[in-house]
Amino acid sequence: MENNEVRYHAVVKEVSDGHLQVGIVKSSACGGCSIKGHCNSAEAKERLVDVYDASALNYSKGQEVWLVGSSTMGWKALAYGIGIPFLIVFVSIVVLTMVVSSELWVALIALFLLTPYYIILYKNREKMKKQFAFSVAPFEGNNN
Repeated sequence: MENNEVRYHAVVKEVSDGHLQVGIVKSSACGGCSIKGHCNSAEAKERLVDVYDASALNYSKGQEVWLVGSSTMGWKALAYGIGIPFLIVFVSIVVLTMVVSSELWVALIALFLLTPYYIILYKNREKMKKQFAFSVAPFEGNNN
């Protein structure tokens, strides 16, 4: 495993030509505990991830695989989801407080300025899918 990649143990749920849907189990810290059935705080949820791969037909339903992604994808997602919107709101509040006297209007306009950003993200969702693409690798035991 390379330093810049993240692997999750996954199970193939669906297979079609060029497309796999794999399930990974995301659990809380105690989700893997042996007595989780007797504890109300144990929480485990299965997440489905779409993987577009030309060799998808080499896998079969129920097969265990590694879901492989780049560790930089997390930083990009953080920037797109939190960083850029924060900067838009922060800069607009700083600028608008110099121009507008009402704090209510400053806040409303600053939040409204997020609308174009989210429209741009939505229009570019196909490009984003390529930036945040996972791949699969055959599962070979405990390869962390």
